[in-house]
Amino acid sequence: MRFDTVRTGVLAGLVAPLLGLLLYSVFTVTVTRPELELEFFLRGMVFGIRGNIAPVLSLSLLTDVALFFAFDKKRMLKAMRGVIGAMFVYGAVIVLLLLLWGRDFM
Repeated sequence: MRFDTVRTGVLAGLVAPLLGLLLYSVFTVTVTRPELELEFFLRGMVFGIRGNIAPVLSLSLLTDVALFFAFDKKRMLKAMRGVIGAMFVYGAVIVLLLLLWGRDFM
């Protein structure tokens, strides 16, 4: 396949958690908390509190898992490797945040 490259997997693996976070935020402010605005939710509640950033990044990696299995279903093995690489990058960022800021959320 034309898109079965590691580069495609890494790019998709880096973008998918951001889209997952955006979809979750839109769902939250439209369905569960309609009194909130999207900008306030993202700036104030998600990224405004230092202890929330690492757990939010951890949960957003679930979209990478879904992407991994979507590539698996299409037998795009090189793209799957790229997604795993992107997950390791996100994991390193999460560990770095936990080491720098501590475990405020646990």
